[in-house]
Amino acid sequence: MIVRFALAACALVLSPIITSGAAHAQETEQPERLFLLGAGAYATTNPYATAKKKTQTGVLPLFVYQTDRLTADLSGLAVKAWGNEHFKLEGRVAPRFQLVDPKDTRDFAFLKRSTGVDVGGRFSGTAGPATLSVEYLRDVSSETKGQEVNLDLTLSAQPLEKLSVDVVAGVSWKDKKLATWLYGLSVKEAGLARAFEYGRTARAASGGVLVPSLGVQARYQVTDRLFVIAAGEVELFDKDITDSPLMAKDHAAGAFVSLVRRF
Repeated sequence: MIVRFALAACALVLSPIITSGAAHAQETEQPERLFLLGAGAYATTNPYATAKKKTQTGVLPLFVYQTDRLTADLSGLAVKAWGNEHFKLEGRVAPRFQLVDPKDTRDFAFLKRSTGVDVGGRFSGTAGPATLSVEYLRDVSSETKGQEVNLDLTLSAQPLEKLSVDVVAGVSWKDKKLATWLYGLSVKEAGLARAFEYGRTARAASGGVLVPSLGVQARYQVTDRLFVIAAGEVELFDKDITDSPLMAKDHAAGAFVSLVRRF
């Protein structure tokens, strides 16, 4: 599905590493540049009807390259347009791919879901342990032809010297085109009698969908350069989504664990 723990692992979970790395670079008068590389394993539930497997597993690479203005990681490319101690405005280019998609089902394997590319921007503000961010993304690859707005609140804590924990609560609005690509069946794909196309067929909602989520992310520093990262997230689907014949569950959950080294 689109469980964001994997796509956001570098952007959110690695942020404490980036901060400590930048501080270390300043202390030693090295260039403010950071490179991290690693890999991790994930497991995510399959919420689609007639899923071949209830749980999908796999391996993903993890990488981060960051300078003062540029961040490249698994979630895409972010370029800082403006920022100060508390606020930041970034331009974003993000891949859109799914860890689980309809091809992993028996009845809907004919649906084609290729990787797309979204562009947009993100504004974030930080006050103490809390970070609030709002992000807008729009497809430019003609894959989903949709758009979304993501609002996330992150609360950070460091219960131990080597352990950092983030709790992330969010809500995502996805327009009718993106909702159809993620949760529905278009008329072109399934025919009018079987279609569940947002904004077009009678059974589907016309104004897009809202998807709340809750996640936790943890980072443990094994050595000066080696880190263990773990994350988990659950997305909740309301009636606008579960009414779709493509959907069998009212949630999607996933977990991710990895080992990352700072170079």
